[in-house]
Amino acid sequence: MPMETIKLIQPAPVVRDENGMYQHPDMPDFDEGDGEKCKEWISEQALAVAMVSLEYADEAIADRYFEAGDPDCIYWEPDRPDGEDWFCLAIHDTDDGPVCWWARREVTP
Repeated sequence: MPMETIKLIQPAPVVRDENGMYQHPDMPDFDEGDGEKCKEWISEQALAVAMVSLEYADEAIADRYFEAGDPDCIYWEPDRPDGEDWFCLAIHDTDDGPVCWWARREVTP
């Protein structure tokens, strides 16, 4: 039997919604509690992932978000990790405020 070919995710334009959220179009939808499925997918994709939190962003930006009490973070530009080839996987809300997941290929599988 032929091995299943894994379609590797590639960088894509970041088009954020009205609240500033984003999900890469080729990233599967993971539900709360799908942590293991998500880790498995990241491993299959041979990705390194770095998370950046708005909570630890510039104080003025963090204060604006947490004091406003509304889900809009469109004004937040998450810091890209050091190094090359990082692309945005997702910007989504968590219990601690918005986070951005950056990813880059670790090795070619």
